[in-house]
Amino acid sequence: MNRMRQEIDRAALAPAILTTDEGEQHFRFAADFVGFAGHFPDYPILPAILQVLLAQLLAEQLAGTRLEFLALEKAKFSRQLRPGDEITVKIVFRTREEQIRCAADLSCGSEQAASFTLLLGEGAKA
Repeated sequence: MNRMRQEIDRAALAPAILTTDEGEQHFRFAADFVGFAGHFPDYPILPAILQVLLAQLLAEQLAGTRLEFLALEKAKFSRQLRPGDEITVKIVFRTREEQIRCAADLSCGSEQAASFTLLLGEGAKA
């Protein structure tokens, strides 16, 4: 997983824009990005699990620590993300009891690509 995190960091177009409870970051993945391998031959698309990881990594920047994935709610993946697409990831970060809830939206240009709520916990292993 550390290699994937490093590859994602390299695909970031600029540092994340962070406020107290919101974050935004832009990415562009080249055709040789490891996350496209096998998904699918001759027609690569960014797997949903990696779209979720993009939001989680942005949440970790807001939290200042690694977070543990707990659950995914209200997920809708409505547009394929392909090599060379500029992807905007936006999250709104809320803490409730011992859970962190992140409303995430991914877009490509003016088109929404995905939206979901990510449930995270503190204390993930590095």
